[in-house]
Amino acid sequence: MHQIRRPHRAWAVCLGGGMALFSTMGLGVNVFSVYQPFLLEGNGFTNAQGSWITTTRSLFILAALLTVSQLCARMGLRRVMTLGTALVGVSCLCFSGARSFPACCAAAALTGIGYCYGGMVPLSLVIGRWFRDRRGLALGLASAGSGVSTVLAPGLITAAIRRWGMGRAFLLEGLVLLAAAALVGLLVRDDPASLGLRPYETGESGSGAARRRQPEGPGLGKGAMAVLLAAALLAGGPGGPGFSHLTVLYTSSGYPEETAAALVAWMGLIIALSKVLGGQIYDRLGGYRGNFCIYGMFLAGFVLSTLAPLGSRVLPFVAVTVFGLGMPVTVLTFPQWATDLCGAESERAVRTITVAYTAGMLVFGPLPGALADRLGSYVPAYWLFALFLVVSLALVQGVYRKEGVS
Repeated sequence: MHQIRRPHRAWAVCLGGGMALFSTMGLGVNVFSVYQPFLLEGNGFTNAQGSWITTTRSLFILAALLTVSQLCARMGLRRVMTLGTALVGVSCLCFSGARSFPACCAAAALTGIGYCYGGMVPLSLVIGRWFRDRRGLALGLASAGSGVSTVLAPGLITAAIRRWGMGRAFLLEGLVLLAAAALVGLLVRDDPASLGLRPYETGESGSGAARRRQPEGPGLGKGAMAVLLAAALLAGGPGGPGFSHLTVLYTSSGYPEETAAALVAWMGLIIALSKVLGGQIYDRLGGYRGNFCIYGMFLAGFVLSTLAPLGSRVLPFVAVTVFGLGMPVTVLTFPQWATDLCGAESERAVRTITVAYTAGMLVFGPLPGALADRLGSYVPAYWLFALFLVVSLALVQGVYRKEGVS
């Protein structure tokens, strides 16, 4: 009889990482956009105040990024990811009782800290330790957790708000997140050596495996790194406020809240699929060609989103489908840049690039609401974010060509 081969423990760690992103990026950030129209209407906030709530979140993501590496080194990846997930749960409990603008900003600050501590920096580190092969696939599968929650939660949250009110909906979400934190603590382990294991390997010796291991760049000079960081900064506008304001873009264009929630849920399914697909794209095509594919989808999503005022029933779903296919820009792209271009410094480079991206979320966070208050529409912000993506892609591909990495 053939013995059944047990899956490598690395895949359980991958599942735990997926649960962390399900909670922090999915429920904490992506799904928060479902609450946005209700927060504006129920509390009498202006569009600019709505943008400042998400900008406060970005500010504290940036602040937490400055400490996450040291915290991971001191506490361990497992504890930091568990803490981050729990903090997002606590932030929901705070939102459940928040009615003033400062109280909402304080709750958003907790979300930002939890998002960082349970997010991509510790996840990319733990995947790097547990997977010697198939890193792109593992990172894509784990990051797809944020898409799964974006599929499941919007309709449930909208129904809960309609039935019980926004405060109770936040309360229920907070309890779910605290349970998720316990699961993260059970599944994630810092490294395979702590369990007497080796990292996951496929044992392949063909050209495919060699091609995956090839991109270990020699490191970047200061000028090239500055250009790379500028590209990440510009991507922060589309990836942060560009995503979080999608619901108000459509509701302000005349679509009901239920339609906006359906759009977010549909995009969540696409995001879950696209992150797995994005990992495969980067594994097979490499960073240079993969950037063209993923950035191109993201850009097309923004251009199609500017057509929201047309009132079409079908076009918004086409727009968010393409938008979702480009969302790996916000998750998979920066670890890929670091691996391709930064060599032995790739772990530190992931954090530095992510800091620049988060700074972009912070700097451009108030932009959609401010333009909407001044011009009466969110559409101009989406045209501006599309331009940011074009410039960001041009900058990063210039660095790839200069360094001779493809």
